Amino acid sequence: MALSVGLDTAVKALRAHQLAVDVASHNIANAQSPGFSRQRVLLRPMGLDGTDHFTRDALLGRAGFGVDASDVNRVRDVFLDFQLRSNLGTRDQNQTLSRALSQAELVFNDPTDNGLSAIMSSFWAAWHDVVNNPESPAARTTLVHTTTTMATRIQRAHTDLTSQRTDLNRNLGMIAQRINAAASEIASLNFQIKQVELNGDMANDLRDRRDLLLDQLSGIADISYSEQPDTSVVVYLGSHELVFANAAREVKSVADPGNPGMDKLVFTMDDQDVLSNSGELRGLLDARDTAIPGLITKLDTLAAALITSVNGVHAAGFGLDNSTGLAFFTGTGASDIALNAVLAANPHQVAASAASGAPGDGSNALAIANLQLAATMAAGTQTFEEYYGNVVSVLGADVDRAAGLAESADLMSSHLDQLRQSVSGVNLDEEMTNLNASQHAYQAAARVITTIDEMLETLINRTGIAGR
Repeated sequence: MALSVGLDTAVKALRAHQLAVDVASHNIANAQSPGFSRQRVLLRPMGLDGTDHFTRDALLGRAGFGVDASDVNRVRDVFLDFQLRSNLGTRDQNQTLSRALSQAELVFNDPTDNGLSAIMSSFWAAWHDVVNNPESPAARTTLVHTTTTMATRIQRAHTDLTSQRTDLNRNLGMIAQRINAAASEIASLNFQIKQVELNGDMANDLRDRRDLLLDQLSGIADISYSEQPDTSVVVYLGSHELVFANAAREVKSVADPGNPGMDKLVFTMDDQDVLSNSGELRGLLDARDTAIPGLITKLDTLAAALITSVNGVHAAGFGLDNSTGLAFFTGTGASDIALNAVLAANPHQVAASAASGAPGDGSNALAIANLQLAATMAAGTQTFEEYYGNVVSVLGADVDRAAGLAESADLMSSHLDQLRQSVSGVNLDEEMTNLNASQHAYQAAARVITTIDEMLETLINRTGIAGR
């Protein structure tokens, strides 16, 4: 082999191991960068034809043309990516629902002294005080205050739940913005990656960024994706294309005719509904359209039954001034339940007596107090307190269930991420080992060049000198 070939081989080795040093340095620099995949140089021996294909002469033992290091690949496991992204959708769905249910649970504030259950008990106890002291102004005033407190507490619970639903609806627009931002950037990255790799280079860092965006989108909504032969990624949101090549379809939040006061997500281009079976979007919709409305309905049912039952008995009784026919409550449900303003201003008109002209009679007040134990709710199977207790109990179970599912999915996500990091993450000890190996190989290649240089000098300057 000519010395020039040996020199060329050594130069290629220098370049290859310099590239390996650069890659190790890049890995070390990005060890803590989110979404970064470690990279490695693929070193391949070059045959006599200057490629990695070996000629017959090479197979017979003749030397080749050194080393080729043209490829720098990401270390990535696409199956782990798929598993993790699928699990992220489940995790974020249940985390979103769990947070919403926990917030709703705080609205009821049970079991505490300030909870609705305790306030309802005080309401019934106040009626019993009137039964025992029907002519007592203090007992009647206490009943008025306790009733006002209970009605205000029910109204506030209704307002808080309604406000929570409004806040969730507002978040829908923010989710649309996040989807659009991620989709737009993925489309841009598709174009950039294609341009870089058409020139024979590897767009590893751009691919890392695209994968990180796919991770984020998977947590937001139900997406699927596939990489195309041209290096671009097609992303589907539900059954509709969200990203194709270097184009992204936007989504927007619009008023939902089928859900008064609420919005829905649609594709801007054709107003097709955005459907999602997982992710933060699914959890938000489950909370906004099912869980919270269900609680509002149950609270309304409780308030309406309380209004109807107490009013029916109270209107048949008599106040200390023989007034009769007065409703105890005004309103129709949880949003507007209130003590009759006439009674609030004139507690002596509370109808404790069952007969006119009997101010010391508390039998009508007793009939109202006995409603506490009457099976009025749930088709005559539960008392007011049992019904409310069941509402709170079911809510607590739903909170625990959603939190448990979220925790389970979070643990699985952490496990899958650890597995992915074991494949794609940067191990600093390993990188230092690779760096040292590349440094030694570089030094050895440099020594080869020095040796060949000395041989060339001998050949050029000393040939023919011997024997003179």
